[in-house]
Amino acid sequence: MARKIFSCFISLFLCLLIAAPTQAQYTNSGQDRSKLPVAHKKKKEKDPNIPVYPLLNGLEVGVDLWGPGSALLGSDNFSAEAVAALNMKNRFFPTVEIGYGKSDNWSEEGIHYKTGAPYFRLGMDYNVFYKKKFLHKLLVGVRYGFSSFKYDVASLGIDDPIFGGHFNPNIEDDIWGGSIPFNHPGMKSTMQWLELCGSIRAHVWRDLYMGWSVRFKFRLSASTGLYGDPAYVPGYGTFGSNTLGITYTIIYRLPVFIKNKKP
Repeated sequence: MARKIFSCFISLFLCLLIAAPTQAQYTNSGQDRSKLPVAHKKKKEKDPNIPVYPLLNGLEVGVDLWGPGSALLGSDNFSAEAVAALNMKNRFFPTVEIGYGKSDNWSEEGIHYKTGAPYFRLGMDYNVFYKKKFLHKLLVGVRYGFSSFKYDVASLGIDDPIFGGHFNPNIEDDIWGGSIPFNHPGMKSTMQWLELCGSIRAHVWRDLYMGWSVRFKFRLSASTGLYGDPAYVPGYGTFGSNTLGITYTIIYRLPVFIKNKKP
């Protein structure tokens, strides 16, 4: 009996000797794992089909062809405009537009309007196609426009063959009757407006682009002369509450900021 108890004791002792190093190994292994750095989540791989552009992707400069073209086709209004836009990641385009507009026309009532002055616009465009592989652009944007100018207003006068004097047969005074010609040169005016723009810009060759732009213009504020409103506002168009404008621009991208090749 004593021998059996002694054998059991020896067996238990041997089991403890075998279990102790194993437990120590697990313990040490747990300590080692705690010292290991936490595994970082695997970064999401970028889609190779989406081009990657640098932050400063060039300076785009251009001119509007619509204003000179419409004047050549017989319009009484003329405008010449230059544009500069900073290309940021081919996505955002802070834009400056500077131009000169003039008009010299007669209304159906025989009133002569004449003006000519510079104007400018500031704004931003967003390229909807910035993820596309092709280089064409679909732009939506906004502009703030301002012009300060002088204008002349005069009525057409003819001689009265019966009573003498001058009068304008197309303008009648509803109270006193008749009409007296007038001439008011150099009246001052200012105007501020907002434009919502939509543009299609096609890639023609290398860094050359051309495209149309449609602009919905909303008058913000205006000050006019005492003796009549202007018929035309440089940069805005026909004087009124709202109007629509069109430009056709040729653009060249100056790759002065590019550090990487095109994707």
